[in-house]
Amino acid sequence: MIGFFGKYDRLFSKEIAALAVLMVANFICALTVSIIFDNQDPETRSMIQLATIAFISMLSCVVLIQLNSSRVAAVEAMDTLVAKDKLTGLANREAFQKNLANRVENEKSQAFILLLLDIDRFKELNAFLGYSSADQLLQQFATRLAQLAKTDADAARIGGDEFALIVPYDGSSDSLKTKVRDIFEALYKPYLCHKQSVDMTVSMGTTLFPEDGKDPEGLNQNAYFALQRAKKEGHNRVCCYDEVADSKMMDYHYLSQDMDRALQEGEFVLYFQPQFSFATGKQTGFEALVRWAHKDRGVISPNIFIPIAEQNGLIIPISEFVLRKACQVASKWETPLKVAVNLSPIQMRQCAISDLVTETLLETGLDPKRLELEVTESLFIDINDEISADLLLLQRRGISIALDDFGTGYSSLAYLTSFPFDKIKIDRSFVQNLANDDSSMAIISAVIGMGKSLNMQITAEGIEDKRAYEILRLAGVDQAQGFLLGEPRDIEAEPEQTTQTPLLPRFEVA
Repeated sequence: MIGFFGKYDRLFSKEIAALAVLMVANFICALTVSIIFDNQDPETRSMIQLATIAFISMLSCVVLIQLNSSRVAAVEAMDTLVAKDKLTGLANREAFQKNLANRVENEKSQAFILLLLDIDRFKELNAFLGYSSADQLLQQFATRLAQLAKTDADAARIGGDEFALIVPYDGSSDSLKTKVRDIFEALYKPYLCHKQSVDMTVSMGTTLFPEDGKDPEGLNQNAYFALQRAKKEGHNRVCCYDEVADSKMMDYHYLSQDMDRALQEGEFVLYFQPQFSFATGKQTGFEALVRWAHKDRGVISPNIFIPIAEQNGLIIPISEFVLRKACQVASKWETPLKVAVNLSPIQMRQCAISDLVTETLLETGLDPKRLELEVTESLFIDINDEISADLLLLQRRGISIALDDFGTGYSSLAYLTSFPFDKIKIDRSFVQNLANDDSSMAIISAVIGMGKSLNMQITAEGIEDKRAYEILRLAGVDQAQGFLLGEPRDIEAEPEQTTQTPLLPRFEVA
């Protein structure tokens, strides 16, 4: 029995272990008395046993009372320890949230400012200085926060380089400005690391109780969005929660959180926009365009959700869905029209795109000559040999490679000689400015000339008026695409759109 407790006593509290030992001692003592007085008459023996057990039981109670008193003190000490961040000594996230909830629930609570703070580019400092030195900086930062909170404020470390502060104020705008300015200036002063001065800046988001919110969740959310706006606007600044200014940030956060669900539940759908040949007047294919058919908001434009998907990493599964779905739909068309699919630069850099495309073509049975992959200029800023090899391999298998949105972002005619594109797509911004901007026509003419000399086809997208249509036709553009000629449609719902090849309309321009 004693051996059992010796082996497993770490699994039990001190109280349980002590009680078990006393119980064993009680049993042994009674047994010993019974043996010693075995020859005594039963009545005498029973009295001795009862007295012994009573004595041991009383001793057990005394020991347990003492242990319980020690336990209470130990639990209190443990609670204090658990509520603290080990590195900085500040309250941790859980303790801070409890403090925040207590302040909000207290009817007599004074108005206060909730500040969320993020040390700017701390990961870079961490990599440059090393973990030990970076920890020293965090401790110095925490010390300053603790000094700011030494009276009736609360300070906490809620993440790696993220901190929080609750500061009471009298509700006036002057008090608000003064307190926030003092905090910002105190944290901005240089820090010391190995006798060297180190500059650290901080981004801060603030919200007010009770003006901006009366519950912890709402206050946390408001301060978070204000902090994100401060970081987005260039760091080293304070942004106060503003319902109008932060509505876009809130919407961004909501869509980002909801995107994975939407992908799993099939809310992303493909629309197809027709493309025509200026020379023959016949339709040559479709471009596959992804839309988010949100269950509550209706159709969401890719201009809204694509940047979000690029930030949260879901652009890769979304892009894979678009490729597979487009090839699957196109493989069922009666007329062998081409289908154009956009590839994300992030997808290109992180995935073996040739393997994915080859696998998709095998799965769907689509002829490689009917697939066109569109890549953007941004891919070619830091294109590597592996990406170029992937694209060349696909091209050798009969797949067309088009340079999409040419003329925007990182425009350079040098890109046209860096890879043997099959097609150049002139961005809609130049097409839509043709009537009012001579420079747009000059750029388009230069692109057409360069493309022709390199044996590349030219497609103009975003054609919405007859004048632009005729100007581009006469300029020698090969293909046309735009709302004037055909809006994006759900071809799966309208299969008749692919059973004929409509002729390109002719327009007379005065």
